[in-house]
Amino acid sequence: MPPKYAVTLMSVILAGFAVIGVANLIKVSHTPQGLILSSAVVSCCYALQMAHCSPSVRGRLQIVNRRFPWTLALQALLSVTPVLFLGHQSGALAGFLAGACTVLLRAKLSYVLFGAINTAVLVTALATGDDLFTAAFMVLSCASIGLITTALSRLVDLVTELHWRREESAWVAVSRERVRFTQDLHDLFSYSLSAITLKTELANRLIGKDDAQARQELSESLAITRAALADVRTVVHGRRSLRLLDEFELSMRVLDSAGIEMTTEGDFQHIEPRVGKVLAVVLREAVTNMLRHSRATRCRISLATTSDGPLRQLELTVANDGVSGPASADGPHVASESQHGGSGLDHMAARAGQLGGSLRTESVDGWFVLVVRVPAPRPPAAPPVPVPTSPTTFEHLSSGPEHGL
Repeated sequence: MPPKYAVTLMSVILAGFAVIGVANLIKVSHTPQGLILSSAVVSCCYALQMAHCSPSVRGRLQIVNRRFPWTLALQALLSVTPVLFLGHQSGALAGFLAGACTVLLRAKLSYVLFGAINTAVLVTALATGDDLFTAAFMVLSCASIGLITTALSRLVDLVTELHWRREESAWVAVSRERVRFTQDLHDLFSYSLSAITLKTELANRLIGKDDAQARQELSESLAITRAALADVRTVVHGRRSLRLLDEFELSMRVLDSAGIEMTTEGDFQHIEPRVGKVLAVVLREAVTNMLRHSRATRCRISLATTSDGPLRQLELTVANDGVSGPASADGPHVASESQHGGSGLDHMAARAGQLGGSLRTESVDGWFVLVVRVPAPRPPAAPPVPVPTSPTTFEHLSSGPEHGL
């Protein structure tokens, strides 16, 4: 239900109660002055009630009147006008006032005023000569209209809030999709273009010297280009999935082409897919930064598993000897890519943070070391393998020499 339909529904129902209130007052007055007075009083109370129950108008009144003291006091004064001038009360006007108190005031105070208004209706009905049955009917009418008014106001508030939340959720969903698309494109093209550039430059230097190796580098560059094209299609359709083992093997080929000596340690194969995707992105970004922002000749990539009680973590370490500037073993090292305006470290830290992990970088003895730790679920325990056993009976034990007895 759109908010405007909820407000329309509330206004129609409250208008019906207002018409009933006018009819009751006209029935008692029997004069043109009574008709005019009844219509004016009920119309003003209806307008104030709609202002108090409508979220947009209520918000503006709250800013102007500071918790509605003047508008609520005016409605209370108009509600007692029929008693003062016509000698009769209206259950609709008293119900409007009771509903306004529950909508505008704090819970405890609104409950007290709600009970006081109904008590006042009962006392006024008995004081003006109504019998007990009529007085009870007036109290029931006042309480019912007050509760219905409160429920309608809460309905409008709920519909308005849900409508706002839906718009906010749509905006958040669009923003998240934009961020996902941007991150995926960054992960894809920063690495692929760096690898293609490296292999193309290498092939260009090898032409005329080692044509076979140059063709090999161009073939691998073409394969990376085709893989990047396929990744673009999966990114557009939101179906991109990375595997740590694939990224590890591709990194080995690229670093080998760059002439970087590489040592590895750990099992990159049996990794939970969700964790492996994040580590694959981190590995791809780390290798890209190594190629773009360092003069590394050696690289070490390791994957280890650590356990701290029930917590199991995977630790990916990417280290290279391409640190520029003085080494600092006392604290974190400012990555060289930050000097070029890059955001690789922040991007990798955000990826690790999605799983509750952390990222740490430091420079030790001329080596730049990047360590990423992410929580990893424990592999399911293998079911116990039953050991086949043959029943041992008395006949087997006494079967004679052929059983070794």
